[in-house]
Amino acid sequence: MFPPPSFFSPHYSNIMVANTEKIKRLASYLNFKCRISITDGRIFIGTLICIDKNKNIILGQTEEIRGDESRPVGLVMIPGKHLVKIEAEDMEVSPLYT
Repeated sequence: MFPPPSFFSPHYSNIMVANTEKIKRLASYLNFKCRISITDGRIFIGTLICIDKNKNIILGQTEEIRGDESRPVGLVMIPGKHLVKIEAEDMEVSPLYT
């Protein structure tokens, strides 16, 4: 079911994007390399592509680490309910950016 046509009206444009400091900070991490730990103990390392209001995260060029084993998994979606910790790489100390 599509939303009523009035939903696409310019009068509703402020509802679509919340321009808060936390949203701006989170947006500044897009395209950064991130390490994400989830509830089952796995760790995913990849490029932060997207996050939604439910904290679902999409990573690109991702590597999955389970114990001592790692494997490339490519593009992944991690449900927000499984997030334990998110770490973003610091561009000022990372050798990848110098």
